Amino acid sequence: MKHWQSVQAVLLPAAIAFILLGLLMGLQSQARYKVGAVPAAVPYHSRELSDAGLVDSLMSLPLNLQISRADYEEGALTLDIKLSDATETASEVYEDIASIMSYSFEGTDNVRQLYLRVVAIDRWGGKRYMLLASNMNREAWDSRYAEVLTQLDNEDVPPSVAAALNLTFTNLWPKQFSGPGKG
Repeated sequence: MKHWQSVQAVLLPAAIAFILLGLLMGLQSQARYKVGAVPAAVPYHSRELSDAGLVDSLMSLPLNLQISRADYEEGALTLDIKLSDATETASEVYEDIASIMSYSFEGTDNVRQLYLRVVAIDRWGGKRYMLLASNMNREAWDSRYAEVLTQLDNEDVPPSVAAALNLTFTNLWPKQFSGPGKG
């Protein structure tokens, strides 16, 4: 009988330990499954822009125009968007400006300054002509500016908004967006 008591004294704690270990392993595999399932379903998007991931980050923007130049350095994002088609409208440019500024100042945490240019590229010679430029900083940004820009229908940007966004229009802007069928 003593022999049975000593076996019981060893087996009972071993059985309890085995059951607890099984429960812990089950909990761990459930936790691993939950953690592993989230990244597979929802890709991780960093709000920190870097020069290394710049192209991938900007590819997610739904733009009417194409990005012809992009650079990020120490909190400053420099972008050139280009008109490549004579049928592109001023309202499409305004939408892209709103999208880029919103992304830069609301979609990232580390863009402090945005240098944005809208350029037209001569189809035959490849020469670049600047139509519009903006030098905007995060502190001056207000999401209401994006609303104003997206509601413009090929008309001029209100002077107060143009001043707030530091928009500079070159003499080529009205030539590009005037004439038959253009606003």
